[in-house]
Amino acid sequence: FDFAKLDAMADTKASGLSLEELAAQEDALSSEVLSMDIGADLDVNMDEIDFSEVDDDLKKFQEDEIVKDALMRGVDLGSYARNIEKQLADTELASVEDYFNNSAEVAELHNEIKSCDSVLERMEHMLTRFQGDLGAISSEIKHLQDKSMLMRIKLTNRKAVHVDLDQYVKTIFISPDLVKTIHEAEIKDTFISHLVDLDVKIQYLDKLKKERKLDRAARDMIPLCERTKVKAVSRIRTFLLQKIYLLKKPQTNIQIKQNLLLRFKYLYQFVRQHAPGTADELRSLYIETIRKIYTAHFKQYINSLMRLQSPSVVSKTDLLGVDESKTGGMFSVKKSRLHLERVFMLGNRHALLSNIDKPPIISHSAAKRQHRFPYQEIFRTTHRMLMDTATTETAFVSDFFQEADSKRGGDAAQERKAAQKEENLLFNAIFSKTLSLFIENLEAYLLKSYDCLEILILLRIVVLHSQMMRTRQTGCMDSFFDRINMLLWPRFKVVLDAHLGSIKGIRESSQPKNSTQVHYISPRYAEFASGIDVLNKDYNDGIIVSNMGRLRQSIINLLANSLSKRVGDLKQVIVFLINNYSAVLKVYHDKNLQSETSETFKGLMHTQVAKYVEMELSEKFGVLIKFVNQSEERVATAQERKEKLPALDLETAANIVRDFAKNWQRKIQQIDSHVTSHFGRSQPESAYKSSEILKQILIQLVLYYQRLQDVIKKCHRRPPSFMKELVPIPNIMHEIKKYGNR
Repeated sequence: FDFAKLDAMADTKASGLSLEELAAQEDALSSEVLSMDIGADLDVNMDEIDFSEVDDDLKKFQEDEIVKDALMRGVDLGSYARNIEKQLADTELASVEDYFNNSAEVAELHNEIKSCDSVLERMEHMLTRFQGDLGAISSEIKHLQDKSMLMRIKLTNRKAVHVDLDQYVKTIFISPDLVKTIHEAEIKDTFISHLVDLDVKIQYLDKLKKERKLDRAARDMIPLCERTKVKAVSRIRTFLLQKIYLLKKPQTNIQIKQNLLLRFKYLYQFVRQHAPGTADELRSLYIETIRKIYTAHFKQYINSLMRLQSPSVVSKTDLLGVDESKTGGMFSVKKSRLHLERVFMLGNRHALLSNIDKPPIISHSAAKRQHRFPYQEIFRTTHRMLMDTATTETAFVSDFFQEADSKRGGDAAQERKAAQKEENLLFNAIFSKTLSLFIENLEAYLLKSYDCLEILILLRIVVLHSQMMRTRQTGCMDSFFDRINMLLWPRFKVVLDAHLGSIKGIRESSQPKNSTQVHYISPRYAEFASGIDVLNKDYNDGIIVSNMGRLRQSIINLLANSLSKRVGDLKQVIVFLINNYSAVLKVYHDKNLQSETSETFKGLMHTQVAKYVEMELSEKFGVLIKFVNQSEERVATAQERKEKLPALDLETAANIVRDFAKNWQRKIQQIDSHVTSHFGRSQPESAYKSSEILKQILIQLVLYYQRLQDVIKKCHRRPPSFMKELVPIPNIMHEIKKYGNR
């Protein structure tokens, strides 16, 4: 079917053809359709037909509602199909008729579509032109954006240049206000702030000059900068000279003036940086001024305290070995035994070592109260004043001068070493004459000093002061302390050797013949040695330990080998040694002091007491002791040889037992009488009471008596009949308690 012809027909109708004309054209068209040889075109080969999908189609038709309904009603499908075809044909004709009826509207719609196409074409041309315009605008915008970015970069660069240029101009430019302040303003905080600005400008110009980067502006500023610097140095010199001269005024508090100077320490730093010669002048003038002030101050202070010194009681002749009976003469007073004992007592003189940080003495206040002080207290207070002054002065000098004078940039350890060296140089420059005053004063004292204990106290003061200065982290006085020690130690040795020589010079005749009383050397030595041990307790100084060992051995040799020759028999010698050793130990006991000396004399004391105990028992119970010792020796020999124990002399043993039972109480009373006569009931110079010696004798007696019973029982299994006469040990112990409770 040719739909193109149908469209042509529609166009013809639209052009004004009649309905009859259109019907004739339609009939001709139908005849053309019927005359078409459809069969020739539909030459079908049954072998080529694929019936594989027929079953599927039949199944679908069976499921179709209309087909299913027709089958149920028994409709003939052939006629039903023809009927359907007829309906389709009718519908097609009706559709064509409707198309013909609406051909005018379709043609109008077609024209409108063409008109729309024309409008759209014009719109396309217009949009194409607009797109071209937009492309041109975008290119222009991109150009403007690039130009804006370039301008921003230029602005940033110009700002950076402006900042650097502004900083450069501010750095080299010396304003009229700065010049006026340096020339005319009062020297205070405002002046210092302007001086800091000037220092920055000077250093910057110097840097440019060294680097050969001077421009015209910098060259123009250099002359003005130099003139301003010279004026600043001149004014600072005048100002600091005035402040230094103020230190000379009487009754001036040096520390307050120094604190005021520290407020202006930058002035000296500026001068040190830009006028080293002027800085040296200022420092030299300060050192000279403060040196004179301190020298005068300490000279007056030392002299005022020396006028308050209590007279020394120890003279050249007050030695350990001097005999009071040999003292006195035409021009001297005879010295008492009590005096010669007191001069060697430490007393509470060492108490100031516990209060070493006590404030210094105010001399004029002490003079008004008429106080008197021993030399060690004057030594302590003057050195404490010197230490305090040295500490504050060193801190000031380090802060004011050294910080400006030191060179930075080196190794830290080398810088500290150089700073310490510079500190010592400044200290010596300021305090050299003051230290000489102290040395001279000490030398004058030591020429007349014969008191070992006081000299040792001075040595301990030096040690404590040295520790105090180390705590303050100030080492400038170390060399001074070394010089003091070099004066004190030799003098201590000289005086100690004098005491040692006096001991060696003691004659035997100084001890009364046949007398067991304490020799005068023992209490003197005890006081002297215990005082030395107290002062050396926390130090354990090797020099002192060695020299005191020599002194101790001299005393022991004197008592045991020299003086004891005039005492009498061996027992008297033992009593004499016990009394003297006990006198030494009593002093140590009273001071609750343990030392090498006390331990040595304890050992000597116990040895002599043991000898005395054996001697007393041998006099009263010699037969018993001899029998016990011999019997035990025989038993020990037999046991060693693994022989039968020997039979004892029972007759001798019986006599011993009966004699002891008869006379033991009387003999104990005799021993008590002897002990009392030798040692007294309470000797003030003795640390060993007579009752303790008696107690040891009686205990030793009980031990001998017990050993007698043991050896008899060991050698004789059957106890001899005289064993019934033995005194029970509890009875003897009861008797001993009576003597011990007295």
